[in-house]
Amino acid sequence: MALLGTAVLCALISRVLLVIAAASINGWWTVGVLLPFGPVFFRLSYPDEARRSIHFRYATIACFAAYLIMGPGPTLGYHRHKDFKVTSVAANHTMGYATEKTQPTAAPTPSLELRRAVNAQDFESLRKWAEQLRLRKRDLLHSDTEGNRQYAVDLALYNDALAKATAEKNALDAAK
Repeated sequence: MALLGTAVLCALISRVLLVIAAASINGWWTVGVLLPFGPVFFRLSYPDEARRSIHFRYATIACFAAYLIMGPGPTLGYHRHKDFKVTSVAANHTMGYATEKTQPTAAPTPSLELRRAVNAQDFESLRKWAEQLRLRKRDLLHSDTEGNRQYAVDLALYNDALAKATAEKNALDAAK
């Protein structure tokens, strides 16, 4: 942080020296040096008057480059090791060298009532999606090729989701 502070201080001193040199030329140059790209135009127009600030400009560049190379300072070590975690051997329940075959446990199947409730929620969200697609299609211009392409992609996704929800509903109706 000391390098960054030194760079800022050198930049401020350089700008103050440019403002003083510009004030000796003209009042408008004083204002112009404070604007963006003003110092560049002043240095190009009056290189001899701007020469007093050159050492501070070089010091600014050198300090900022050193700051970038060295990093942000003492916090660098903390950021390097913050993801390091110690785990005990007892917490690791796997045995062997991953050559054993393990049987995957099947997930419990949801009840018929739960599946019907989820299917009803799916149809409700599909109804809202269909309404959004209808409004998008209504407002879509024929000349908007990218919008029409994206609408076609979204419509295909909607039709796929609708087909899956309908197939699930038919399966639930058959399970009565």
